[in-house]
Amino acid sequence: MASFDEKWKAVDNFEPVVVDRERDVFRVTEELYDLHKGRKQLRGVTSSCDYRLTIPFAPHLFGSGKTTFARTYLELVQRFGETFLSTFASDPLSRTFLEKLKRASLLYVDLRELKPTEPKERNLKWAVYYLLYRSACNQMGLPFMKPDEAYRHIPLYPSFLIPELRKTLGIPSDQYLLVAFDEVGVFDTKATFFELEKNDKGVVRPYNDFFGIISQLCKEPDLFFIVNCAKNPTCFLYSSFSVNELADSLLECTGGVPGLLTRAVNMLLNYIIARNQPFISKEECLTCMNDYDFRRICAEPFVERILNLDEDRKSVFDLLLMMALYRIPFQVDDILTSESYLFDAVTEMGLYRYPIDQNTFQVLIPKVFVGIFKKLSSISPMEKILLGSLDLEPVDCFFYSKCRVFEGIVALRLVLMLSSKNRNELRELFCQLSPIWKQMKLPISTISPIHYMKSVVSSIETRNESYKSRRTFANTEWNKIIRETLYLETIYIPLDATSHSPDIIFKLQSPVEPKVLTVGVACKGRWRSEGIGWSDIIDEAKKFLDPVYDQVLSSAVDSHHCMLIIVSTKLSLNVSNELGNQSRCYSSGMFIGGDSFKVPDNCELVILCERDVQMLIDEEILSGLERVFCVSHNPPFWDFGLDLLDRIRNSFLSWQ
Repeated sequence: MASFDEKWKAVDNFEPVVVDRERDVFRVTEELYDLHKGRKQLRGVTSSCDYRLTIPFAPHLFGSGKTTFARTYLELVQRFGETFLSTFASDPLSRTFLEKLKRASLLYVDLRELKPTEPKERNLKWAVYYLLYRSACNQMGLPFMKPDEAYRHIPLYPSFLIPELRKTLGIPSDQYLLVAFDEVGVFDTKATFFELEKNDKGVVRPYNDFFGIISQLCKEPDLFFIVNCAKNPTCFLYSSFSVNELADSLLECTGGVPGLLTRAVNMLLNYIIARNQPFISKEECLTCMNDYDFRRICAEPFVERILNLDEDRKSVFDLLLMMALYRIPFQVDDILTSESYLFDAVTEMGLYRYPIDQNTFQVLIPKVFVGIFKKLSSISPMEKILLGSLDLEPVDCFFYSKCRVFEGIVALRLVLMLSSKNRNELRELFCQLSPIWKQMKLPISTISPIHYMKSVVSSIETRNESYKSRRTFANTEWNKIIRETLYLETIYIPLDATSHSPDIIFKLQSPVEPKVLTVGVACKGRWRSEGIGWSDIIDEAKKFLDPVYDQVLSSAVDSHHCMLIIVSTKLSLNVSNELGNQSRCYSSGMFIGGDSFKVPDNCELVILCERDVQMLIDEEILSGLERVFCVSHNPPFWDFGLDLLDRIRNSFLSWQ
């Protein structure tokens, strides 16, 4: 039997380009410059024959960042002009070309919109010309002529089309125009719509016709092209496993990092070629991608880069982990130090920058990294929790839902508090306040990642299809949640903030008796100047302690217990006075808020005073978060600032 290293060969059939496409930018710029220099030869102005037309063409696999590259190429040229492209611009002619390229305009053309067009419906050239014209109008938000009218206005010659495009785009005749054709692979299915040339054997080659049209356009001055082709690797699959499913699986595994994605695809291709058989099912392919040795070999060069970081850069890696988990976006010009940008730090560590808009990005950690890191003894408990939390959920969870920062900090500190082998003031405080807590097995045996998973919503909300698809629970399903869903010693944060559950939930067990304690943590009073009052506390108790008692504890004899902890950034004067500025535990049968609420049997309500809350999240972090979230509900890195994020990181490290 072959060894794992032989099974998973990382030999690349083409040289992969790692994150940010620096070498792609350099190579494309070289090719465009060659076209610029060879244009006279193409037009027959010179007798020279040393230039052969080359159009930058990306026939890479789907999902590897081609569209993003095409759309942002000119921005990358501007960014890399003084760094990666400095060697390119080593002489006056190339330097002049580069400076003019920085001021170029981009026309993006999606060939999926290509279709037979009146009045010459079977003519590919007219269909391409009309799509170019229509794409320019759409890009500028302008109305466009109908095909019949456009055909009369724009004859089938480049000398008529290109001035019309420049006029529509509002650019002068001597400004560089870069046309990016995306999804040229549509010709695999759309070729039959057009009358195309046949070779001597009667075979149609639609790509030849298309590139023939482009080659004629390349004779026009100051005009350049990039072409993308999405090539679906259906050689992987039988019909039971769709290309979309494969794409989702690869995104899940690699996080969309181009170099990592192409390396993973190469390994899968090498595997099926070696055994001369495609994957029989989706499950078989996923089993291969989840194989530890597959991930280890696939991620090896990327992980090695991170492991070799010095201490200062390692702290930046921790910062990026927090930004990924707490979904903190950043701008292209955000500065880390006087000599470095956050944008470049993501590149350096081989992570992925998911574009939110033209200048805003989100850090995405490839899951293939996580399994490798979790087995390394050199990473800290904090890094294990952050990486493990990122590994647990689908990638899209961190783009479509906000993983709440305040709750995330409190939850991670709780994990460290519960698992610490050292003396811990907060754990001792809970033991003093609560007889039930004192009976639980602490410290917990493992450092658990945080699960951003289940949400508890109203019964009406669960009838909505979008909620069903996200595996939420009705607030009448606490028995199912506690008995079947919550694992012992694992911290959960409901993915969506709702009014039907605490913000953090976990479950502990007694080491001697078969007793289980379900704990809910309600993070209340964020940035409320008046503080939370008894009515707020009673609302939290009624939505958690009452239904849990009715649905679980009332039939569980003495084996199940429930505790609600109120963590408030500010308590009202009435509450503080009754507590005597001390944390307090209300046990079964006790009343709070006068006689407004009676704590059910086998339940406890713990209210932490403001001083003790700072054991979970200190005052400077609280004031920093208040400043940040008063400005925006989804603040970017710039609003947080490096100092605040560093302080949050250090607060985690202090409890390891």
